[in-house]
Amino acid sequence: MSDEPQIMSTADRLVYMAHQIARNLATMGEAKATETLAEHLASFWDPRMKERIIAMAQEEPDRFSPIVAAAVARLAGGRPVPQDQATPFNAVDEAGHCDAG
Repeated sequence: MSDEPQIMSTADRLVYMAHQIARNLATMGEAKATETLAEHLASFWDPRMKERIIAMAQEEPDRFSPIVAAAVARLAGGRPVPQDQATPFNAVDEAGHCDAG
């Protein structure tokens, strides 16, 4: 095993973040955690992040826990939510903020 740090791809980072949020919500029970995670993704994730995780869930469903899979499915089938709470992404060549970590 190498001591070199592992760099996550954007796709891996999205899966990791969704599962991290789901783990924090798991004490609510599966139904409430799924609903809350779907609301969080809809409210706080950039539209590109949402599109990417929805596509990944359809292409690679085995990567997702039941809570994340159900929340992403709900997000995919839901109506749009205003993006008033998401952190804006940087413009080209701009340093600063990003929801993707």
